[in-house]
Amino acid sequence: MSFETPIFETPIKVRFSDVDRAGIAYYPRVVHWLHVAFEEFFEGFVGVPYATVLERENLGFPAVDLKVEFVKPMRFGEVLKVGVALERIGGASSLFRYEVRGPDGDVRARARVTVVCVALDTLKPTPLPERYRSRFAAALLPAPAP
Repeated sequence: MSFETPIFETPIKVRFSDVDRAGIAYYPRVVHWLHVAFEEFFEGFVGVPYATVLERENLGFPAVDLKVEFVKPMRFGEVLKVGVALERIGGASSLFRYEVRGPDGDVRARARVTVVCVALDTLKPTPLPERYRSRFAAALLPAPAP
């Protein structure tokens, strides 16, 4: 499932250290880029640097479920765009959707990542604070037509 216009988007440049011997992005690097986009989403869309959330608010958002579909290779030197949106917001969990697009706008990868808001000192789920819930809600994708 694709989204036409991402709610938030950030560029990622494929570095030499990101590619494997075949010359394409090594899959763990793609997962890393999803988290980079998550951090950028927090600062650029939610309005709070992710470091502040961790250090001053003692909150974290670890991934508890991850599905990535690799559509086309991503190559050294390309500047990709990682689109971010939300599919669902629960009490403590949220389902993020990502699309990685190439320089020509073609989809290179899609991902769904469920994160859970936790108190970092206990790593126990905690309700998503309202200030974040409202911003996450602003990034919700429209529900699919039945």
